[in-house]
Formats: sequence, C-alpha cells, structure tokens
Amino acid sequence: MTMRASEQSLMRSVQALAQPADVQRALFPDFVCVGDELANDFDSARRAFLAETLPLARPQREALDSLDRYLDALSGEHNAEFWLDADQLSLDPRWEVIRAKARLTLVAFGWQDEPPPQDGAIYVNGRQLVHNKKRS
Repeated sequence: MTMRASEQSLMRSVQALAQPADVQRALFPDFVCVGDELANDFDSARRAFLAETLPLARPQREALDSLDRYLDALSGEHNAEFWLDADQLSLDPRWEVIRAKARLTLVAFGWQDEPPPQDGAIYVNGRQLVHNKKRS
C-alpha cells in the first residue's frame, strides 16, 4: 500500500526528530536553524496528516500528541536559543527527550527508525536559492 504524501511527510519529520544531532544537522543546508526547522516541519506535517486521517489507533494518537505537547511546551521567545543554536541539538538534554518521544512515535506507527532522505526543499540564503537535494 502506498503512503499518502501527508503520511510520508509526517514519517520523514518524525524520523528526523529521532536522529542524533549530527544526522539532524546533515539534513539541512548549513545556514538553516536546524532545531527550528525540525519543529516547523513536524508541526506542518502533523497538521496536514491529521486533516486527512481519522481515526488514529490509540497508541498512535497518544505518541503523536505526547511529542506535539512536548515541542509546544518548548515554544516561545524564552526558548529561542534552544531552537536557533545548532549546538543545542547535542548539548541540551531536552533534545534527547524529543528524540525518545519521536522514536516512540515511530514505533506506534510501525515506521523505521532511520535517517530520512533530504526532502528536496528550497531555502533562500540572501538572494541565493539552495536546494536540499534528495539523497539516492
């Protein structure tokens, strides 16, 4: 059975959140705020997936909600450094909590815990467009 685009996007975002810091950094161009991008990707993918998918099995809903609530609790200007400083990916223990919750979500959905392919997104760096090329 083929996955819908919204499910593929959610799986990719959860896989990215579950990875070690060095893998997370490698998923994006050097100038991107990786932590912020990881959270934004998850939020967008989760919203699109939930808009198309009902109902979820209880373990799936609980895992997805737990991850979302934790990320939401870390939002706000007082946590800007957490999201914007790439060093925090390996230094701040809250990232390990995020990774653990993401791994539980992968298990709940039956998805592989592996690095996702780069998504082919286009980022703007000044006046330059940078393509996040998909790996083969």
